[in-house]
Amino acid sequence: QVRREFEALHEFLWREERALLAELRDEARSKRELLEQRMGRLQDESRALLAEARQLQADLQEDDHTFLMTHKNRKRRIACTAEEPEAIPLGTLLDVPKYLGSLQYNVWKKMLDIITVVPFSFDPGSAASWLSVSDDLSSVSNRGFQLSVENPERFTSAPCILGSRSFSSGFHAWEVDLGGITNWRVGVARPHGGTHWTFHHDSRSGFWFIYRLQGKDECRASNSVRSEAAPLGEVRRIRVELDCDEGELSFYNAERRSHIYTFHDNFGGPVCPYFYVGVPRGDGKAEALRICPLRVRVQEDIP
Repeated sequence: QVRREFEALHEFLWREERALLAELRDEARSKRELLEQRMGRLQDESRALLAEARQLQADLQEDDHTFLMTHKNRKRRIACTAEEPEAIPLGTLLDVPKYLGSLQYNVWKKMLDIITVVPFSFDPGSAASWLSVSDDLSSVSNRGFQLSVENPERFTSAPCILGSRSFSSGFHAWEVDLGGITNWRVGVARPHGGTHWTFHHDSRSGFWFIYRLQGKDECRASNSVRSEAAPLGEVRRIRVELDCDEGELSFYNAERRSHIYTFHDNFGGPVCPYFYVGVPRGDGKAEALRICPLRVRVQEDIP
């Protein structure tokens, strides 16, 4: 997978190189054709002047009277006014800064369009045996139980998985695309400290999350009384805001920008993003729960 990721970057750079060199060749050919046309006109004018000079030399071999009678209009015919040399028009030279000016930076900015940045990845080492994590570690789906390598970090009692980062201070936010999943949990969990995960996931055991059960149109919180958070309706994206310093964990419907529920608690140390991905309804296709990518902005400033 690492090799494929680098191959994708290499392919992007090769495409950019080929496109830029092709544009450079096209401009060079256009400028060369323009110069060749100008040189052609100058050569025609030069040949005409040389022909006139040779004719004049031949006529000078005649006697003066014949020369003056035959060529009394020559002065008027060949007279020309001295003019300023024609200036080279703008745009004749190659636009070198267009191709070399901040080349690496400009290509890097284009690269941002093909790169997906997420606030954290899924941790496949913690994924329960029901779950399948995508190659880029940004989505997970429930495809039924499959034998997995035993791992103390792996959930065994439910199709759960953790995020790859832990948070112990400051403010953090991320959004989760639920896809078509109707049985899910989204929240945070306290690391288990090297022992197997507990079977009971609630705030008393270090799990703070909201959840939805199959066939229910409501959302509940994992506190001691399983409080109803809010009616959900059709929710596809949830925003999670974690303020470690204030001990607050808030959930919002990201599409409607409406509040769902807020925990006020002492998390007791670092916490990781926590997810439960339920089985699809009936014989339906396994839907993926996905971490929404971040928007990357480039700010340029004078140091």
